[in-house]
Amino acid sequence: MKLPIYSTCLALLAAPAFACPTIDDLGKGIEFRTDGGDIELHRQLRPGWVTTTVTFSDGDGSVLELYQGMYLLSSIPMEKGLPKPGDREDYATPAELKQWMRPVPNNAWVNAWVNETPGGGKATSGLMETITIGGCAYNSFKVIIQFNDDDTYKETYDYLSDLGVGLLIKTEASDGTDNYVYTGVRALP
Repeated sequence: MKLPIYSTCLALLAAPAFACPTIDDLGKGIEFRTDGGDIELHRQLRPGWVTTTVTFSDGDGSVLELYQGMYLLSSIPMEKGLPKPGDREDYATPAELKQWMRPVPNNAWVNAWVNETPGGGKATSGLMETITIGGCAYNSFKVIIQFNDDDTYKETYDYLSDLGVGLLIKTEASDGTDNYVYTGVRALP
């Protein structure tokens, strides 16, 4: 009777320990998974700048360059896992994006370029809360962004303040709403 319990304990001790990703893992990459089978790989390019590679379950996707882990500089589409740099689309300049402040909870802010560029807009944020993704708890707050170039469209993020990245959880447009649920997270080795 004691042998199975002893064997189970040994197996648990031999299993690798799961560590929740931290900001220190952002250099190599932190991977998030959605309930739809999509994968987002967030990597720090340099302080304040993150690249996010989004791969959909069919192999297509995008490579996004983001300021403060959330404000979109550019997007390069991917087809069957391969980037298509010739189809890069720029949404703002680095100088324009630097006008967006680092997201903070329970606040509202406006991009200083609000009247000059489609990259401008306004943002509001909610209170700090704890969310759990794949068994890992993170300090987070909602951020809603509306852009100048389309006042019928808005994006809602869970901003993981400890990691400095935003996870897109909802888009709303005149033609409907899309929701995204994150179910897994891991640091790349």
